[in-house]
Amino acid sequence: MEETKKTTRKQLMLFLSRHVYAYRKRCGMSQEHMSELLMVSPRSYIEQERGRLGFSAVSMTFYIVAMTEEEAVSFVKELRTSFKREDTGNA
Repeated sequence: MEETKKTTRKQLMLFLSRHVYAYRKRCGMSQEHMSELLMVSPRSYIEQERGRLGFSAVSMTFYIVAMTEEEAVSFVKELRTSFKREDTGNA
């Protein structure tokens, strides 16, 4: 069970880092600009983008708020599809 948690956490970190990187490139932002958007230091953002450091809930909130409504809904749907937990009892 512990190994599954570690694997899922790594997969989530990779999913988020890829998504944030793609968004940054699509919007033509520098890493520094993206770090300002997420309210983290440039060094922390670089580590997050590389998947070496996780994103905080606060950073993810700033990220979602920065997106258009369509982008945010798409992001959440993709996240839910990729990481839906079977053991929660929720449909």
